[in-house]
Amino acid sequence: MRAPAVARKLELGDLLLLPYFLVFIREYAWSVQNGRAAWAVTVVLTLTAWSAYIYLKPESHARTPRIYWVIVALPLLFLFAMRATIPDLSFDVLNHRLIQGERALRGPQFLTGDFFPNVFPFNPSSDMLTGLFRHALGYRLGTTVNLLALLWSGTIIEKIMRPWLARTWQRCLAVLLVIFTEHVMFEISTYMVDLLALPLLLESLRLALTYEQSKTRAWDLSWSALLLGGALGLKLTNAAMVPPILIVFALQVWSSRKDRRQFRYLALAAVLFLLPLLPHAIYVYRQTGNPFFPLYNNIFHSPYWSTIPFADGRWGPQGWVETLIWPVISFWVPKRLSEPGLYAGRLTLSFLAALCCLLAPKINRSVRFIALIALMGSLMWAATSGYVRYALFVEILGGMLVIYLSSNVWQKVSALPRPAKLALAGLPLCLLVAQIALSAVYVRRTEWSLRPIAIDQPQASLKESRWILRDRDLTTFQSVHNKEIFARVDAWIVSSVKSNGVEALLRPDVPMLAVNYPEYFAQPEGRQRFARALEGVREKRVYSLTLRDELDTALEFLKQRNLAVGQMQDMIVPFFSTRTQFHMTLIEIVLSPTDKLPGKEFDKQIATMASGPLDDDAFQAELAANEVPAVMEPGQTVTIIVSVKNVSKYAWASKPNDRARYHVNVADVWLQSDARTLVSNMDGRSTLPRDLSPGEGTEIQLTITAPTTHGDYILEIDLVQEGVAFFKDKGSQTWQTTVKVQ
Repeated sequence: MRAPAVARKLELGDLLLLPYFLVFIREYAWSVQNGRAAWAVTVVLTLTAWSAYIYLKPESHARTPRIYWVIVALPLLFLFAMRATIPDLSFDVLNHRLIQGERALRGPQFLTGDFFPNVFPFNPSSDMLTGLFRHALGYRLGTTVNLLALLWSGTIIEKIMRPWLARTWQRCLAVLLVIFTEHVMFEISTYMVDLLALPLLLESLRLALTYEQSKTRAWDLSWSALLLGGALGLKLTNAAMVPPILIVFALQVWSSRKDRRQFRYLALAAVLFLLPLLPHAIYVYRQTGNPFFPLYNNIFHSPYWSTIPFADGRWGPQGWVETLIWPVISFWVPKRLSEPGLYAGRLTLSFLAALCCLLAPKINRSVRFIALIALMGSLMWAATSGYVRYALFVEILGGMLVIYLSSNVWQKVSALPRPAKLALAGLPLCLLVAQIALSAVYVRRTEWSLRPIAIDQPQASLKESRWILRDRDLTTFQSVHNKEIFARVDAWIVSSVKSNGVEALLRPDVPMLAVNYPEYFAQPEGRQRFARALEGVREKRVYSLTLRDELDTALEFLKQRNLAVGQMQDMIVPFFSTRTQFHMTLIEIVLSPTDKLPGKEFDKQIATMASGPLDDDAFQAELAANEVPAVMEPGQTVTIIVSVKNVSKYAWASKPNDRARYHVNVADVWLQSDARTLVSNMDGRSTLPRDLSPGEGTEIQLTITAPTTHGDYILEIDLVQEGVAFFKDKGSQTWQTTVKVQ
């Protein structure tokens, strides 16, 4: 293809697609062991794929107008610059964003010897994308990718709104109004990644809207599938937004069903949809047994996470009634939308605008499709999370619908006097402007990293700006003493929630073993995997780095894993700045040459007072029950015999402490016949008659009481350390039988 033809095709989004292609292809190259060879393969395949895209892409005559860069790009650049000079210290960034990007760019997500160094090993493609820009431009300007993704999104929105607004300057101003919501602006200069999928979703939406009139349906269908798969790869929470777009595509395909050729490309589209998702899904499945780990673990049953469905009860609606109206009422409960607890109400406006566009007569068909996607997307979002950062796409669609309503009303009331026309057509627009004004107040006040804006602290921002393009490597900001210390680290023990990002930047090439996520130690397989990882670093110099205000918590996590603490040293770690400094403590981890014997044998006639929670590996028992009736009357009481054997390496104390806690009891649990629904776990309790050493067993009488309602039930026998946990919750096997109550 000749250069002029390429130039006519190229747009901002096409250039930005290069790093998008690169991060997904880099995941495929994880299988190449040599780092340089892997990157060579990645670059060659990326350039090949991008060149094929440019060659196949239909030429667009709807070029982005020049005034767009004045009306939209300049204000967004200004907002970006207001906080970009000060390094982003958002919780998510220090907790998992930095380590995800740093590790995945270098190779597979887990190094040899790692033990789940960050809490959720989700698809790291979005963090790889920000990581690319961080390595190329430095830490401060690494967030430029968010600004570029937002500008790319704006060019697509401008194309979609062309049939609604004839004047170019009006469309560009409308784009700025549509984009300006507080949570979009909160993220524009941070390493949060929710903005990166917006252009992919918007472009697939645009192609879906024009599909019936398109002369390149095969391309539109195939390319949209790849975009939607990429959106899911960048952020799995986009699963609430992808199905509505697919439904619109299905409706458009059905409307064009006379064109039989399009059905040939559905299989290709399905393959392209999966391409961005497959490498990570396969990799994490091999690592954990769950391709979406730790989500949906009640389906995939990875041994490294609980089978209880993952949910954060702090956010979103409570109950199905609230779920149905959550997009509307969310404006009045901002504390349940996100950590900042601030919300200007774009979702409420979006939901109402979508209803108006669906119910009003003579509405443009494409607009009805947008309204359908906004309505379905907002309800699916409410049902899956209700957390506001995951609804940015719906917020943008809602802004577009409000703009359309104002334009449509203006045209329909053209016969009225001008003041009346302005009043009617201006009402939706006034609501949008009011929401934007409130957003502007919030944006000035705060953002995810709580950084001040430059106009409030101009001197600090000016001093920080001197590090722009010079902040690619965190070690260059360290003192000679710090460099010498960190050079000695052979492995990290992650012991606090905001340290793994710093550890990964200081020594990204060493194994990292996390002890601060209890979920990974709830099952025996997790504890065994940790033991193997620990064995691999036993002869090495192992350290943990924690913020000083998290030191007590970190020491407690280390104690729970039986890790001995050696010398501790307070230190100051500059974070890409002489102004931004972390006050941290470096903890030496002392590993014994051989495994520590976990417990001693007790005198067989002694009842020892429990001193605290058992070690996780002590929750291992073999259980059996005798004299259990198959049929019981409602509320009937029966005494059964339970055989208990301690199959762990730890001794169990049988006597409670002075607060009546920590002793081991035999307990019965009643479940519905589906084996999932709990009826009662507070029925019978029988205390061990004496301490049980490893390998020792005994028999205990347990009195059980049948449920008061007729039906089939499952009786489960378990042990419980009072005040701590049932043994089942730590991975021990229970004993079960079916009992009919009649």
